[in-house]
Parts: sequence; C-alpha cells; structure tokens
Amino acid sequence: MATSSNGQETQTRKKRDRADTERKLIDVALDLIRNNGVLAGLNLRQVAEGAGVNRGNIYHYFGSRQELLRAAISHQFAGITSALAANGKSRTFIETRLRHFLVRDNTRDSELRALLVIDGDDTVDPMPLFEPAISQLRQEVINGDIDRAHDLEALQVAINALLRGYQIFRAPYAKRLGIKTSELDIRVTRIIRTWLEAMARPPADLKE
Repeated sequence: MATSSNGQETQTRKKRDRADTERKLIDVALDLIRNNGVLAGLNLRQVAEGAGVNRGNIYHYFGSRQELLRAAISHQFAGITSALAANGKSRTFIETRLRHFLVRDNTRDSELRALLVIDGDDTVDPMPLFEPAISQLRQEVINGDIDRAHDLEALQVAINALLRGYQIFRAPYAKRLGIKTSELDIRVTRIIRTWLEAMARPPADLKE
C-alpha cells in the first residue's frame, strides 16, 4: 500500500510540476508578445530563457510554437468570456455590444489569433462561441432589436471583425489622427451606436 501511495504522490507531483511549467511558459510567451508586439513573432529561445527551462521543454509540452500560442489563447479565453458575460447582463442589444467594444483586450486575444493566421495556421477560430452568439442575435430579433430580414451570420462577422480590428489598431488609429485613444473611443462609439440602431429597421435593399 505504501508503495502504491508513494507512486500516486509522485504522479501527482509530476502533473503539478508540468502544469506549473506550462503556465510559466505561457505567461512568458504572452509577456514577450506584449513587450515586442505581435508582428515581431515569438522567439522560443527567449520564452525558454524567461521561464528558466530548456528550449526542449516547449516542444515536449506543446509540440510547436503554434501549439504554445493556442494554449495561451485557450488559457485566457475563459476569463475574457466571463468578463464579457458579466458586462452584458441585463443590457440591451446596443448597450451590450458597445460595452464589449470598449472593454480593453489586455489579454491580446485578437492579436494572438492574428499572429497564428499570419503564421500560416488555417485552424484558427476567428469567432469563438459563434453558435451562442447567433442564438443571442436570434433572441434579439424576437425582442425587436434586430429586424428579421437581416443576415445574422453576416452581422456577427461584421461585429466580430470590427471589434477585433479595433482592438488591434486602436492606438495606431488614434496616433494617425493625432488624438488620444479615449477621444477616439467616444467618436467611434457614436458611429457604432448609429449602425446598431439601424439594425432595428429592414435592410435598405428590401424596403418597398
């Protein structure tokens, strides 16, 4: 019994050590991306050095740079969706989308997914939770916030593209206009509100 117990403890310790190392590698990878930018790529040697492990550990635990990035995305996405869900409770269609739009993506989920796409990964999901999002849009049709004639899949793509694009380029956009990001947020939010309000009416090409 003692031998069996010691074996279980050893296995538990190994699993815990592996989980700790994986978490450390993910954290270092995300820090490097935050500091160096997405387009600088991800140097696995720097990741290994920052985590205090051998570079071979990355391949042992993740298999490739792409898998490390996927793990980082998965690790953070649950927190993002929880925050958005909390912000969206008891809010209207427009208020919920504007709230999502203005939540700063400190996890850089959009940039990480963009990096994988740039890296040639054709398995990246640009719209996680797509089905629940479409279900929510259908409910908003029932609520009268969206006219039933609108293409809901195209609407979700447009909302997602706008959100992710703005998350990635918000600071460069503001710099190009020579204004603060907070001022740009206000101006762009006005435009988005007008667009979302228009969803309650039929598409222009379907009006009689």
